[in-house]
Order: sequence, then structure tokens, then C-alpha cells
Amino acid sequence: MEKEKKLLLAPSMGCCDLYDFEHQVRFIDEHADFLHIDIKDGNYVKTFGVGPDFMTVLKKVVKKPMDAHLMVKHPQDYIEACAEAGAAYITPHTDCIESDAFVTINKIISLGCKAGIALNPAAPLEGIRHYLPLLSKVTIMIVDAGYAGQKVITQMYDKIRTLVQWREEMGLDFLIEADGSMNAGVYAPLYEAGADMVVLGPPALWNKDPEISKAWEIMEKEVEEELSGK
Repeated sequence: MEKEKKLLLAPSMGCCDLYDFEHQVRFIDEHADFLHIDIKDGNYVKTFGVGPDFMTVLKKVVKKPMDAHLMVKHPQDYIEACAEAGAAYITPHTDCIESDAFVTINKIISLGCKAGIALNPAAPLEGIRHYLPLLSKVTIMIVDAGYAGQKVITQMYDKIRTLVQWREEMGLDFLIEADGSMNAGVYAPLYEAGADMVVLGPPALWNKDPEISKAWEIMEKEVEEELSGK
């Protein structure tokens, strides 16, 4: 596989500053590859995120694909609303669809969306092997979902390497995304392991500078320097 690929960037849009919301959304939509939408129910993870309504609002102005990351106990209850709101990708967690994985994934596809799957660090890769051909994206959580400020679990780099190997062996072309505690120092090992895309939260982007264009510039420089091995 060509290694001269770009690392795709997917900012988590629920982190946009509400007081500067439209400006940030328009800027990010122009510069990002994907728009990551963290939907949390306070149950599967102990925090709350945005909902499908948030995507309905974004859809009016954005052009980049929106990915609904369903950190929810019952993803089946959200799929139709997310599709209707304009999600390009819908990504539930493995442990929430174990008993009806094929039904859930086929439903996402039947609604005209691309199916993703997300795996918490303790979730085994083996569990998704049978439905990998239906997926357009696999999200490897490099920290436990829903808890801010964790250290990256470096064993997840091996999980990504295995996934790259499977993708090649099976002749598939799904995207491999890494999510959690993203910041300088993590881009290079993720890229080396074979990740195609990273999710950006406040430490990786918004905390760099109050002005989004400046924050983006700093983040992009960090990514470029790491990937070019400077």
C-alpha cells in the first residue's frame, strides 16, 4: 500500500465554541476531511454529547461528510434520525450491537449511509471479522470512550496493524480511524501503524488557540512535522 497517503482529519464538532459557532463550523468544514459527531446518551458513556438535531443544523452549511459516532447503549434507536439528519457515516460500538450486528449494519446501509463500527480498547477485533465486508470505516478507540484526559493505550497500535493486515488479506477498502486523546506525539505512531484518519478533540485543536484558524495552523504543523519525521 502506498505510504504517501495523507492523514485525514476529523474534528469532533460538538467541541466548537458556542459563542463562535458559525465561524468555527464554516472554517472547519473548509479545512477538515470529515466532521465527527459524538452522540452520547449518559448511559453507555457517563457524559452527554450532541444529538441528530445538531447534524440537521450543520447540514445546512457543511459539505464534508458527517460521521455519527454513536456512544449510546441502544444505537438502533438513533439510526433513522441520524440518517434523516444527513449523516454520511453511522458508527455504533461493537458491544452494543453484538446480538444484532448484521441487522443494524444492513439497516444503516439501507438508509443510504455508510456503516462504521467503533471498538473500545478492551473489545476484541475478532468480533467484527465476519461483517468487515459491510463496513466503510472501523474506529479504533485508543482510550476508553467517554472519559476525557486519559493516556493513550499504546497496545491499540497493534490492533490497527492487525486491521491493516486483514484489510489487505480480505481485499477490502474500509477506512481505519483512531479516536481518543489525540495530540502531538500520537500522530506518527498512528500513521506508522496504518491509521487513515484521526479524530481531533479540544487538546488536539481548540485548546491550541482561541481563534480557530490559528489553532488549525498549529495542529496542522504538529501533524506535518511528525509525519515528515522532523
